[in-house]
Amino acid sequence: MSDTIVKPRSSIGRRSMLASTVAAAALARPAIAQRAHVLRYGSMLPANSIYHRACVMFGDELAKLSSGKYKVEVYPDSQLGTIPEMLSAVQTGSLQITMAVSAWYSKFMKPLDAFTLPYIVPSADQLKAALNGPLGQRIAGMGESTGFQIIGYWLIGGRHIVNKVRPVNKPADCAGLKIRVINSQVYIQTFRALGATAVAMDPSELYLALQQGVVDGFEYPLPDLISYKFYEVSKYLSLDGHTTDFFLVSINKALWQGMSKEDQDMMSQALHTAMEWQWREQPNEIEASLAKLKTLMQVNEVSPADKALFVEATRPVYAQFEASVGKDFLDFARQQLGSAA
Repeated sequence: MSDTIVKPRSSIGRRSMLASTVAAAALARPAIAQRAHVLRYGSMLPANSIYHRACVMFGDELAKLSSGKYKVEVYPDSQLGTIPEMLSAVQTGSLQITMAVSAWYSKFMKPLDAFTLPYIVPSADQLKAALNGPLGQRIAGMGESTGFQIIGYWLIGGRHIVNKVRPVNKPADCAGLKIRVINSQVYIQTFRALGATAVAMDPSELYLALQQGVVDGFEYPLPDLISYKFYEVSKYLSLDGHTTDFFLVSINKALWQGMSKEDQDMMSQALHTAMEWQWREQPNEIEASLAKLKTLMQVNEVSPADKALFVEATRPVYAQFEASVGKDFLDFARQQLGSAA
Protein backbone atom coordinates (compact mmCIF):
# COMPACT_ATOMS: atom_id res chain seq x y z
CA MET A 1 0.00 0.00 0.00
CA SER A 2 1.24 3.47 -0.90
CA ASP A 3 2.03 5.84 1.97
CA THR A 4 0.72 8.77 -0.09
CA ILE A 5 -2.97 9.70 0.28
CA VAL A 6 -4.42 11.66 -2.67
CA LYS A 7 -7.53 13.65 -1.85
CA PRO A 8 -9.99 14.45 -4.68
CA ARG A 9 -10.42 18.11 -5.61
CA SER A 10 -13.59 19.65 -4.18
CA SER A 11 -14.67 20.97 -7.60
CA ILE A 12 -15.10 17.46 -9.03
CA GLY A 13 -18.73 16.44 -9.14
CA ARG A 14 -20.20 13.06 -8.19
CA ARG A 15 -20.49 11.97 -11.83
CA SER A 16 -16.89 12.98 -12.60
CA MET A 17 -15.67 11.19 -9.49
CA LEU A 18 -17.51 8.01 -10.51
CA ALA A 19 -16.04 8.16 -13.98
CA SER A 20 -12.59 8.65 -12.55
CA THR A 21 -13.03 5.68 -10.19
CA VAL A 22 -14.17 3.39 -13.02
CA ALA A 23 -11.21 4.47 -15.17
CA ALA A 24 -8.77 3.87 -12.31
CA ALA A 25 -10.21 0.41 -11.71
CA ALA A 26 -9.84 -0.42 -15.41
CA LEU A 27 -6.21 0.64 -15.30
CA ALA A 28 -5.59 -1.45 -12.16
CA ARG A 29 -6.99 -4.68 -13.62
CA PRO A 30 -4.02 -5.48 -15.91
CA ALA A 31 -1.62 -4.87 -13.01
CA ILE A 32 -3.54 -7.36 -10.85
CA ALA A 33 -3.67 -9.86 -13.71
CA GLN A 34 0.07 -9.57 -14.18
CA ARG A 35 0.88 -10.32 -10.53
CA ALA A 36 3.44 -13.12 -10.61
CA HIS A 37 2.61 -16.67 -9.52
CA VAL A 38 5.23 -17.37 -6.87
CA LEU A 39 6.78 -20.83 -6.91
CA ARG A 40 8.81 -21.62 -3.81
CA TYR A 41 11.78 -23.88 -4.48
CA GLY A 42 13.20 -25.57 -1.38
CA SER A 43 16.84 -26.70 -1.47
CA MET A 44 19.10 -28.25 1.15
CA LEU A 45 22.26 -26.84 -0.43
CA PRO A 46 24.08 -23.60 0.42
CA ALA A 47 23.79 -20.47 -1.70
CA ASN A 48 27.44 -20.73 -2.79
CA SER A 49 26.84 -24.05 -4.59
CA ILE A 50 26.56 -24.57 -8.35
CA TYR A 51 23.14 -26.13 -7.79
CA HIS A 52 21.85 -22.91 -6.25
CA ARG A 53 23.15 -20.96 -9.24
CA ALA A 54 21.36 -23.42 -11.53
CA CYS A 55 18.11 -23.02 -9.55
CA VAL A 56 18.38 -19.23 -9.84
CA MET A 57 19.08 -19.52 -13.57
CA PHE A 58 15.96 -21.67 -13.94
CA GLY A 59 13.92 -19.00 -12.16
CA ASP A 60 15.36 -16.20 -14.27
CA GLU A 61 14.68 -18.09 -17.49
CA LEU A 62 11.11 -18.87 -16.46
CA ALA A 63 10.44 -15.24 -15.51
CA LYS A 64 11.79 -14.15 -18.90
CA LEU A 65 9.87 -16.75 -20.94
CA SER A 66 6.61 -16.08 -19.06
CA SER A 67 7.03 -12.27 -19.16
CA GLY A 68 6.93 -12.18 -15.39
CA LYS A 69 3.93 -14.48 -14.95
CA TYR A 70 6.00 -16.86 -12.81
CA LYS A 71 8.48 -15.99 -10.10
CA VAL A 72 10.68 -18.71 -8.58
CA GLU A 73 11.85 -18.02 -5.02
CA VAL A 74 14.77 -20.28 -4.12
CA TYR A 75 15.29 -21.10 -0.43
CA PRO A 76 18.74 -22.68 0.12
CA ASP A 77 20.32 -24.17 3.26
CA SER A 78 17.26 -26.25 4.28
CA GLN A 79 15.38 -23.06 5.23
CA LEU A 80 12.09 -24.79 4.44
CA GLY A 81 12.87 -28.02 6.30
CA THR A 82 14.85 -31.23 6.07
CA ILE A 83 14.98 -33.16 2.81
CA PRO A 84 12.16 -35.57 3.81
CA GLU A 85 10.06 -32.64 5.01
CA MET A 86 10.47 -30.74 1.74
CA LEU A 87 9.67 -33.84 -0.32
CA SER A 88 6.50 -34.45 1.70
CA ALA A 89 5.57 -30.77 1.34
CA VAL A 90 5.87 -30.95 -2.46
CA GLN A 91 3.90 -34.17 -2.54
CA THR A 92 1.04 -32.58 -0.58
CA GLY A 93 1.29 -29.19 -2.32
CA SER A 94 2.34 -26.91 0.55
CA LEU A 95 5.68 -26.44 -1.26
CA GLN A 96 5.87 -26.13 -5.03
CA ILE A 97 9.35 -27.36 -6.05
CA THR A 98 12.24 -29.23 -4.45
CA MET A 99 15.14 -31.50 -5.31
CA ALA A 100 16.75 -34.58 -3.79
CA VAL A 101 18.84 -37.57 -4.77
CA SER A 102 17.19 -40.84 -5.72
CA ALA A 103 17.90 -42.33 -2.27
CA TRP A 104 15.50 -39.81 -0.69
CA TYR A 105 12.83 -40.17 -3.40
CA SER A 106 12.94 -43.95 -2.95
CA LYS A 107 10.84 -43.53 0.20
CA PHE A 108 8.02 -42.83 -2.26
CA MET A 109 9.30 -44.80 -5.30
CA LYS A 110 11.19 -47.95 -4.28
CA PRO A 111 12.61 -48.70 -7.75
CA LEU A 112 14.74 -45.55 -7.51
CA ASP A 113 16.93 -47.43 -5.02
CA ALA A 114 18.52 -48.90 -8.15
CA PHE A 115 20.54 -45.70 -8.66
CA THR A 116 21.97 -45.97 -5.14
CA LEU A 117 23.34 -49.47 -5.66
CA PRO A 118 27.15 -49.34 -5.57
CA TYR A 119 28.98 -48.81 -8.86
CA ILE A 120 25.82 -49.15 -11.00
CA VAL A 121 26.39 -45.85 -12.87
CA PRO A 122 29.54 -46.06 -15.03
CA SER A 123 29.81 -42.38 -15.99
CA ALA A 124 28.04 -39.02 -16.09
CA ASP A 125 27.68 -39.24 -19.89
CA GLN A 126 25.92 -42.60 -19.72
CA LEU A 127 23.74 -41.33 -16.88
CA LYS A 128 22.67 -38.28 -18.89
CA ALA A 129 21.86 -40.35 -21.96
CA ALA A 130 19.76 -42.75 -19.88
CA LEU A 131 17.85 -39.98 -18.09
CA ASN A 132 17.10 -38.31 -21.43
CA GLY A 133 15.76 -41.58 -22.81
CA PRO A 134 13.37 -44.40 -21.86
CA LEU A 135 14.81 -44.70 -18.35
CA GLY A 136 13.94 -41.07 -17.63
CA GLN A 137 10.43 -41.69 -18.95
CA ARG A 138 10.02 -44.61 -16.53
CA ILE A 139 11.14 -42.41 -13.64
CA ALA A 140 8.67 -39.68 -14.66
CA GLY A 141 5.85 -42.23 -14.67
CA MET A 142 6.74 -43.34 -11.13
CA GLY A 143 6.74 -39.74 -9.98
CA GLU A 144 3.30 -39.03 -11.39
CA SER A 145 1.84 -42.02 -9.56
CA THR A 146 3.10 -40.67 -6.21
CA GLY A 147 2.29 -36.95 -6.48
CA PHE A 148 5.55 -35.69 -8.00
CA GLN A 149 6.08 -34.32 -11.50
CA ILE A 150 9.75 -34.91 -12.25
CA ILE A 151 10.79 -31.97 -14.42
CA GLY A 152 14.57 -32.33 -14.59
CA TYR A 153 17.89 -33.38 -13.10
CA TRP A 154 21.08 -31.77 -11.79
CA LEU A 155 24.34 -33.69 -12.09
CA ILE A 156 26.19 -34.31 -8.82
CA GLY A 157 28.93 -36.69 -9.97
CA GLY A 158 31.01 -39.19 -8.05
CA ARG A 159 30.55 -39.78 -4.33
CA HIS A 160 33.62 -40.72 -2.30
CA ILE A 161 34.58 -41.87 1.20
CA VAL A 162 35.83 -39.17 3.59
CA ASN A 163 36.96 -39.67 7.19
CA LYS A 164 39.27 -38.37 9.91
CA VAL A 165 40.87 -41.69 10.98
CA ARG A 166 42.82 -43.19 8.05
CA PRO A 167 43.07 -43.40 4.25
CA VAL A 168 40.74 -45.94 2.63
CA ASN A 169 42.40 -47.92 -0.16
CA LYS A 170 40.71 -51.30 0.28
CA PRO A 171 37.40 -52.45 1.77
CA ALA A 172 39.25 -53.64 4.87
CA ASP A 173 40.19 -50.02 5.63
CA CYS A 174 36.50 -49.28 6.27
CA ALA A 175 36.32 -51.78 9.14
CA GLY A 176 35.08 -50.17 12.34
CA LEU A 177 34.62 -46.68 10.90
CA LYS A 178 31.39 -44.91 11.81
CA ILE A 179 30.28 -43.53 8.46
CA ARG A 180 27.38 -41.11 8.03
CA VAL A 181 25.11 -42.11 5.16
CA ILE A 182 21.82 -40.98 3.68
CA ASN A 183 18.87 -42.55 5.51
CA SER A 184 18.62 -45.28 2.89
CA GLN A 185 18.79 -49.00 3.48
CA VAL A 186 20.86 -49.38 0.32
CA TYR A 187 23.54 -47.04 1.67
CA ILE A 188 23.36 -48.62 5.12
CA GLN A 189 23.77 -52.16 3.78
CA THR A 190 26.50 -51.07 1.34
CA PHE A 191 28.70 -49.69 4.09
CA ARG A 192 27.93 -52.60 6.39
CA ALA A 193 29.16 -54.87 3.57
CA LEU A 194 32.42 -52.90 3.67
CA GLY A 195 32.73 -53.47 7.43
CA ALA A 196 31.78 -49.96 8.51
CA THR A 197 29.09 -48.89 10.98
CA ALA A 198 26.56 -46.92 8.94
CA VAL A 199 24.91 -43.97 10.72
CA ALA A 200 21.89 -42.43 8.97
CA MET A 201 21.77 -38.66 9.40
CA ASP A 202 20.46 -35.51 7.69
CA PRO A 203 23.32 -33.53 6.09
CA SER A 204 22.41 -30.48 8.18
CA GLU A 205 23.61 -32.42 11.27
CA LEU A 206 26.85 -33.75 9.81
CA TYR A 207 29.35 -30.96 10.54
CA LEU A 208 28.62 -31.01 14.26
CA ALA A 209 28.55 -34.82 14.32
CA LEU A 210 32.06 -34.92 12.85
CA GLN A 211 33.25 -32.20 15.20
CA GLN A 212 31.92 -34.04 18.26
CA GLY A 213 33.05 -37.51 17.17
CA VAL A 214 29.56 -38.92 16.72
CA VAL A 215 30.77 -40.19 13.33
CA ASP A 216 34.27 -40.78 11.92
CA GLY A 217 33.43 -39.97 8.36
CA PHE A 218 30.89 -39.85 5.56
CA GLU A 219 30.54 -40.27 1.81
CA TYR A 220 30.00 -37.18 -0.32
CA PRO A 221 30.48 -35.46 -3.69
CA LEU A 222 33.55 -33.24 -3.96
CA PRO A 223 31.94 -29.82 -4.67
CA ASP A 224 29.49 -30.28 -1.79
CA LEU A 225 32.34 -31.22 0.53
CA ILE A 226 33.73 -27.75 -0.11
CA SER A 227 30.36 -25.95 0.01
CA TYR A 228 29.72 -27.28 3.50
CA LYS A 229 33.39 -26.90 4.58
CA PHE A 230 33.51 -30.50 5.76
CA TYR A 231 37.25 -30.50 5.10
CA GLU A 232 37.54 -28.51 8.35
CA VAL A 233 36.38 -31.53 10.37
CA SER A 234 37.83 -34.44 8.36
CA LYS A 235 41.26 -35.42 7.06
CA TYR A 236 41.26 -38.22 4.46
CA LEU A 237 39.54 -38.25 1.08
CA SER A 238 39.53 -41.59 -0.75
CA LEU A 239 38.38 -41.46 -4.38
CA ASP A 240 36.43 -44.72 -4.57
CA GLY A 241 33.55 -43.30 -6.65
CA HIS A 242 30.97 -45.77 -5.33
CA THR A 243 28.22 -43.99 -7.23
CA THR A 244 27.66 -41.23 -9.78
CA ASP A 245 24.77 -39.33 -8.29
CA PHE A 246 22.21 -36.78 -9.43
CA PHE A 247 19.36 -34.65 -8.11
CA LEU A 248 15.80 -35.12 -9.32
CA VAL A 249 13.88 -31.83 -9.52
CA SER A 250 10.15 -32.17 -8.91
CA ILE A 251 7.07 -29.96 -8.79
CA ASN A 252 3.76 -30.81 -7.15
CA LYS A 253 1.82 -32.96 -9.63
CA ALA A 254 -1.55 -31.23 -9.12
CA LEU A 255 0.04 -27.82 -9.63
CA TRP A 256 1.68 -29.02 -12.83
CA GLN A 257 -1.53 -30.54 -14.17
CA GLY A 258 -3.35 -27.27 -13.46
CA MET A 259 -0.98 -25.36 -15.74
CA SER A 260 -1.70 -24.74 -19.38
CA LYS A 261 0.36 -26.64 -21.95
CA GLU A 262 2.03 -23.35 -22.84
CA ASP A 263 3.07 -22.77 -19.23
CA GLN A 264 4.33 -26.34 -18.86
CA ASP A 265 6.41 -25.91 -22.01
CA MET A 266 7.88 -22.64 -20.71
CA MET A 267 8.85 -24.30 -17.45
CA SER A 268 10.41 -27.27 -19.24
CA GLN A 269 12.34 -24.95 -21.55
CA ALA A 270 13.59 -22.82 -18.65
CA LEU A 271 14.76 -25.87 -16.72
CA HIS A 272 16.37 -27.36 -19.82
CA THR A 273 18.45 -24.20 -20.29
CA ALA A 274 19.64 -24.34 -16.68
CA MET A 275 20.25 -28.10 -16.88
CA GLU A 276 22.41 -27.84 -19.97
CA TRP A 277 24.54 -25.22 -18.24
CA GLN A 278 24.80 -27.17 -14.98
CA TRP A 279 25.67 -30.52 -16.61
CA ARG A 280 28.30 -28.75 -18.72
CA GLU A 281 29.84 -26.87 -15.79
CA GLN A 282 29.69 -29.56 -13.09
CA PRO A 283 32.72 -31.54 -14.36
CA ASN A 284 34.76 -28.31 -14.16
CA GLU A 285 33.40 -27.74 -10.66
CA ILE A 286 34.45 -31.27 -9.66
CA GLU A 287 37.93 -30.82 -11.11
CA ALA A 288 38.42 -27.47 -9.36
CA SER A 289 37.08 -28.92 -6.10
CA LEU A 290 39.52 -31.83 -6.23
CA ALA A 291 42.44 -29.49 -6.85
CA LYS A 292 41.45 -27.38 -3.84
CA LEU A 293 40.84 -30.40 -1.61
CA LYS A 294 44.33 -31.70 -2.38
CA THR A 295 45.65 -28.60 -0.62
CA LEU A 296 43.35 -29.12 2.39
CA MET A 297 43.23 -32.88 2.93
CA GLN A 298 45.15 -36.07 2.32
CA VAL A 299 43.73 -37.43 -0.94
CA ASN A 300 44.28 -40.93 -2.29
CA GLU A 301 43.21 -42.52 -5.54
CA VAL A 302 41.78 -46.04 -5.39
CA SER A 303 43.54 -48.24 -7.95
CA PRO A 304 41.49 -50.26 -10.46
CA ALA A 305 42.57 -53.48 -8.73
CA ASP A 306 41.44 -52.19 -5.33
CA LYS A 307 38.22 -50.78 -6.79
CA ALA A 308 37.43 -54.27 -8.03
CA LEU A 309 37.63 -55.40 -4.40
CA PHE A 310 35.01 -52.78 -3.46
CA VAL A 311 32.75 -53.95 -6.30
CA GLU A 312 33.10 -57.57 -5.18
CA ALA A 313 32.56 -56.77 -1.49
CA THR A 314 29.31 -54.91 -2.22
CA ARG A 315 27.92 -57.31 -4.83
CA PRO A 316 25.62 -59.05 -2.29
CA VAL A 317 23.79 -55.74 -1.79
CA TYR A 318 22.22 -56.16 -5.24
CA ALA A 319 20.63 -59.45 -4.21
CA GLN A 320 19.31 -57.84 -1.00
CA PHE A 321 17.35 -55.20 -2.92
CA GLU A 322 16.43 -56.98 -6.14
CA ALA A 323 12.92 -57.77 -4.86
CA SER A 324 12.11 -54.28 -3.51
CA VAL A 325 13.56 -52.48 -6.53
CA GLY A 326 12.00 -54.97 -8.93
CA LYS A 327 14.14 -57.27 -11.05
CA ASP A 328 12.63 -55.99 -14.29
CA PHE A 329 13.42 -52.36 -13.46
CA LEU A 330 16.88 -53.21 -12.14
CA ASP A 331 17.74 -55.12 -15.31
CA PHE A 332 16.31 -52.28 -17.42
CA ALA A 333 18.33 -49.66 -15.50
CA ARG A 334 21.53 -51.68 -15.88
CA GLN A 335 20.92 -52.05 -19.60
CA GLN A 336 20.13 -48.35 -20.10
CA LEU A 337 23.14 -47.25 -18.05
CA GLY A 338 25.51 -49.71 -19.70
CA SER A 339 26.36 -50.99 -16.25
CA ALA A 340 28.80 -53.82 -15.68
CA ALA A 341 28.04 -53.96 -11.93
